Amino acid sequence: MIKKEEAIVEQHHGTRHKEYAVILAVVVIVFDLIFRQTTSTPFLVLINLISLGAILYSAFSVVRHADVFAHRLGEPYGSLILSLSVVILEVSLITAVMTSGISAEENGGVSPYATLMRDTLYSLIMLVTSGFVGVSLLLGGRKFRTQHVNLAGVTQYLTAIIPLVFIVLILPSVLPSGTYSTGQLFVVAFLSAALYAVFLIIQTKTHQNLFIYEHEDQDEDHEGVPSPRSNLWHGVWLIVHLISVVAITKVDSMPLETLLGNLNAPQALTGLIVAILIFAPEGLGAIRAVLANDLQRAINMYFGSVLATISLTVPAVVIISVLTNNTIVLGLEMVDMMLLVGIFMLCQATFASGRTNQVDGVAHLVIFGAYLMMVMS
Repeated sequence: MIKKEEAIVEQHHGTRHKEYAVILAVVVIVFDLIFRQTTSTPFLVLINLISLGAILYSAFSVVRHADVFAHRLGEPYGSLILSLSVVILEVSLITAVMTSGISAEENGGVSPYATLMRDTLYSLIMLVTSGFVGVSLLLGGRKFRTQHVNLAGVTQYLTAIIPLVFIVLILPSVLPSGTYSTGQLFVVAFLSAALYAVFLIIQTKTHQNLFIYEHEDQDEDHEGVPSPRSNLWHGVWLIVHLISVVAITKVDSMPLETLLGNLNAPQALTGLIVAILIFAPEGLGAIRAVLANDLQRAINMYFGSVLATISLTVPAVVIISVLTNNTIVLGLEMVDMMLLVGIFMLCQATFASGRTNQVDGVAHLVIFGAYLMMVMS
């Protein structure tokens, strides 16, 4: 396999990448550590823009190395690896922010990041299912008029995602405290992980055909990302870039917190920023798949990331919150719950026939526009 890829690389020298993201990460970390105490809003904007660029560069590098494994293994394992890389990024970012900045004791006994996981999960769901899916269906419909997807696979994703959204984000809203007790959080974490474990068996063992569109051209050699390097080389660099993301996020948490405070920005905006940082690299990769008329791969990446994120982030963050004595608030506001109900109803209608076009894309973007309007209000 790797020898075949070497032959391809010799013909396409432009596919080689340098790991400059690590150098940029080190420079940005030093820069942030020197100027993190500043309170000047213009300078804080500059610091956070530089940090944002470095985080995205490193995140793209994480997904780039994961993409090599994805293409070597093929579907559905490829999309699964990319989805897990998103989960690792999310848990790392949330943990870095939760363990930085103002503590619960300094904030009157309440953690300022108590709703961070809730806001990030909700933002990621809306960003992916309405934003990225909308853009993808619009661009794909414009280029190919009609695209096809395996309806059974989409149904399996939604069947797993909807109960998780219900128990993690909606059910806590009706509780007097707006969240679960510590014992209940562990039960929810177990249920989330258990459902994902069963889904993995379906996706990788017993029902792989549900996640592959039967008429699409399959590349049995999975040479989509030419690379002469070994799996070990890509694995090591993936971890290095992941550490870079976490390190930049941790040192930038104070400047970001100060900037949002100066701007009186809504608290939910932090969750949206984290969601964008997490999913932007994979989202752009999914859009490229759509433009190559491989909608099924894009849908696997979109819904697979949402499912994996909810299933695995909740257990990880629950454990970390208990160890660090941080409170977690999960229940959404009524308007957010209405938007979730609306987007899942639209997903059912969009993929009901297994065919999509531009109208489907615009419909999803309408919901995304409403979400952004509520976030900024």
